[in-house]
Amino acid sequence: MFGEALMTDLSGVFVGAVIAFAATGAFAASPIEPSPAQAIDCVINPSMTLKIGSPVSTTLDSIEVDRGDHVKRGQVLARLDSGVEAADLALADARASGKSEVDRTQSKMELAAADLSRGERLLQGANIPPQKVDELRSNFQVARQDMVTAELNQRLAALEFARAQSMLLQRIIRSPVDGIVTQRLLGPGEYVHQDNHILVLAVIAPLLVEAYPPVRLWGQVHPGDTADVAIAEPVGVTVPATVKIVDQVFDSASGTFGVRLELPNPDDALPAGLRCRVAFRL
Repeated sequence: MFGEALMTDLSGVFVGAVIAFAATGAFAASPIEPSPAQAIDCVINPSMTLKIGSPVSTTLDSIEVDRGDHVKRGQVLARLDSGVEAADLALADARASGKSEVDRTQSKMELAAADLSRGERLLQGANIPPQKVDELRSNFQVARQDMVTAELNQRLAALEFARAQSMLLQRIIRSPVDGIVTQRLLGPGEYVHQDNHILVLAVIAPLLVEAYPPVRLWGQVHPGDTADVAIAEPVGVTVPATVKIVDQVFDSASGTFGVRLELPNPDDALPAGLRCRVAFRL
């Protein structure tokens, strides 16, 4: 009698825990599994798995995250050695911000314009030979061309600064997605190139459910349909998922076809990598 009472208490605790998990509001869930006759084995995978590498070959200066960390899009994951790029950026900044050449040519052009205007007035009173006015006019044209060249050099210096800034930004590795760090493959001081990876990220919001129903169900399952996914322990709840892909090519050896479902996972409440059972609402 004591054993029966203990089992009853433990059962009540387990059911209460499942109901409390489902009531968190992260997603609509039910502890009821679909009928075994309708259920099909499936597996829950991340929606994306990304291998984060480097666009350049260099050494790692630091890694800002570790395995198991949740990261946001744009967050800094790692920094590469950037001493040379930082120096190039400082040099390009000095060239782009310096306006001495433009100011010098501007003054020279203004002086040439004033000389030409004065010479043309003197020419009207026959107080200066025409050849002198032609010389002043030529000086003004040269000064104006020097001004155009100086402004072009200023624009090129600004573009060189933008290029140096972009090169420096390449030395900062940022996350392209919201996800979880599943692997950290390199550490500070190690050499990284285009063929190896620094980190591996997994996106688990949403999750993807992969199932392989028998071919007899083909034509009854369509993209947009809703199915019930019973997730295995330790979660132990049933949640709705939406059919996204129905394969048009069968596996003749097993007599099945592939179906992919999308399972919402707000706040990353559900883990990936679990086995499950899916029941289509035919």
